[in-house]
Amino acid sequence: MRKSTKIIVAVAFAGLVAAGGSALTGSGLSTSGTAAADQFVGGTVSQAVTGATLTAITYGYTDPTNTQVSTIALTFASTADGRAVTVTPSGGGTGVGTFDCTAVASNASSCSYTAGTDTFTGYTGLNSLAVTVS
Repeated sequence: MRKSTKIIVAVAFAGLVAAGGSALTGSGLSTSGTAAADQFVGGTVSQAVTGATLTAITYGYTDPTNTQVSTIALTFASTADGRAVTVTPSGGGTGVGTFDCTAVASNASSCSYTAGTDTFTGYTGLNSLAVTVS
């Protein structure tokens, strides 16, 4: 194999590895929003995104056992400032609250828990999250 061909193959392989790693950053519950070890709240959490490309998600908790989600930080790719963000959690019991999110600014949005009739300071029993950017 010629030296230039080997270099091209190595660069292409490195690009595939980088693309594969970045594609995994929006899955599961991550402590840092990138490729950290996943943390699961009551089992598997599925996430669906509509209207933008989600590149990272970070969950904040109010309890030391990481079962009450109080904040969600979302990072998007190439998303215009000012776009509205809503998240719809599911899996909690009766009386669980919702999340209020800021509009996109510099490809990011943050969401804070608003209590329902429950007495928790975070969403308990989260097993799926739908993110919509409009």
